[in-house]
Amino acid sequence: MKIVAVCGSPRKGNTEFMLRKVLEKAKELGAETELILLREKKIEFCDGCHGCEGGSGKCSISDDMNEIRNKLLKADSIVFGSPIYYDGVTGLLKNFIDRTNPIYGKLRGKKFAFVIVGQLKGEEGELSRKLVVDFLKDISEIHEMELIDYVFGVALKPEEIADDEKTIKELEELGKKIYSE
Repeated sequence: MKIVAVCGSPRKGNTEFMLRKVLEKAKELGAETELILLREKKIEFCDGCHGCEGGSGKCSISDDMNEIRNKLLKADSIVFGSPIYYDGVTGLLKNFIDRTNPIYGKLRGKKFAFVIVGQLKGEEGELSRKLVVDFLKDISEIHEMELIDYVFGVALKPEEIADDEKTIKELEELGKKIYSE
């Protein structure tokens, strides 16, 4: 089984840590894993040319997204990760999602999970969480992927989740689920 995780954080921190934990557990169980750090990739914005429509699977923009799309197509399971920025995913992850249009319909049936990190607790934090969860659930439905589960972590500082035993257990469970379900 091949699992590809995509990290939408612009820096090394909690989101990357969370994805690595999920992948570590899946790898321990026998999965082949790969973590893609969008901050290290050159991915242009979708320009809306519609050249990818009609099932060609091709994009007129030549950048790192071409290689990443191929990895998604070969994966059995896909995991996204993002901190919450203004009640949404980061611009890095949103741009990446926009650029998956050429493979619309080709991710059907793949397992999908995600991790998100928020800074707020209480009512405001719950609203942010709900908006991001709903958005990523919609993405899984649009691409007809099988949503397995997600993990939400609360952190105010970089690497704070590394000390959160409850969240780490949830991440390990997600690694098991994305591998076995």
